[in-house]
Amino acid sequence: MRIQVEDINTTRKKVTVSVEASEIDRTQKKVVGQFSQQVRVPGFRPGKAPANIILKRYARDVAEELERKSIAEAYEEMVGNGRFKICSVIKLDSEVIQVGQPAEITFLIDIEPEISLPEYKGITVMVPPAQVADEEVEQSLYTLRSQRAEFKEKSTPAEESDYLMISYEGMLEGRPLEEIAPDKPLLARQSMTWEEASSERADFPGLAEQLIGLAAGDKKEITVDFADNFEVEVLRGRSVQYAVQVYEVREKILPEMDEDFLEYFQVESVEELKESIWADLTNRLEKEKRRIIREQVLNFLVENTAFDLPQSAVDEESEYLFQTLWERRRSAQEAEDDPEAVEAGLREEAAKEARRRLKINRVLRKIAEVEKFQPEEKDYQNFIILEAMQTQQTPDKIAKAIHKDRDRLRSMQETILFNKTLDFLVKQSSVAQNQGIEE
Repeated sequence: MRIQVEDINTTRKKVTVSVEASEIDRTQKKVVGQFSQQVRVPGFRPGKAPANIILKRYARDVAEELERKSIAEAYEEMVGNGRFKICSVIKLDSEVIQVGQPAEITFLIDIEPEISLPEYKGITVMVPPAQVADEEVEQSLYTLRSQRAEFKEKSTPAEESDYLMISYEGMLEGRPLEEIAPDKPLLARQSMTWEEASSERADFPGLAEQLIGLAAGDKKEITVDFADNFEVEVLRGRSVQYAVQVYEVREKILPEMDEDFLEYFQVESVEELKESIWADLTNRLEKEKRRIIREQVLNFLVENTAFDLPQSAVDEESEYLFQTLWERRRSAQEAEDDPEAVEAGLREEAAKEARRRLKINRVLRKIAEVEKFQPEEKDYQNFIILEAMQTQQTPDKIAKAIHKDRDRLRSMQETILFNKTLDFLVKQSSVAQNQGIEE
């Protein structure tokens, strides 16, 4: 066989495999021999029927198997000796394959790129100090007490931390906010909703802090100034007028931190409860610190490696991510003024994220190859136990399901290998302490 390669781009190739007539003849002999062993021909023992009888009785089947086997042999020749590491076969063209005639079989393929790794040991990362402030402990303690608070109706004006039953409707430059931001009902219009009068802890701080001093039956127009970087673009830097009506005010009465309260949290003293809160908050900070380090390591790999990705892989991953984003948006029942523009935006977002993911995966795979990492038995066990906990199934059931599904097994192996590699990179990283970072 002769192979001719045409470069479409760095990752896409057109490969033509020329098969000589003698090679086609040899392949057919193999096919006929296999048929002779597998089929029953009256008057002959298995494997003893003459080739001409096999060809006469099973001409179509032999021709189909000859084509399949010839293409398979051409493919093996194409990838032989590690010539190409194929990502996917985009298209296959083949002449009619028949005995006594040469043939050309053409593959349009995407191949995996060659990757030059940066120095990945000792990546410098910056993290904020993981230290819990006393104010955070007190805030968490307040939250725990609030969860067990009582609410007593009052006729006097609302004070800090009181709850008010209100209705409100926003207007922006004479137009109902409900028309301008129909997908943000909490900001636009609410009827008979409870809101905490507070400048810090409320769900709607700009409104809630101005509820202090209002009593049941009061009506008031409140102006809320939204920040220039507010999450809702249409409201950034804008002032909205809210017509507010108060129906009821309730005082929040926090429980005493007495013996019953402490017993509920299985501690013997307030100090012990604070220590437990501090430990929990510290654990959260450490997890966040690790997340930040992992993200910075991945960012380093993305920014310091340059290679082209197979377009077929990008297209497949982009479509998967787009469908995920689209379903998430639809399930949120968000109204769209311009569905086509929204779809275009989501597709752009999906394509960008797809390229990042594919690049990270290939770099991690390359590092794992260099470091000779392999999943171990304990890795499989930990993965299965974690999935069993998350899905509330038995580990045995998860294990059986995975081993019956090749794609799922391959995905598990890849996930384990990537996590193993990333954990290695995190351990090898150089942490610059007490540095602020921008999220």
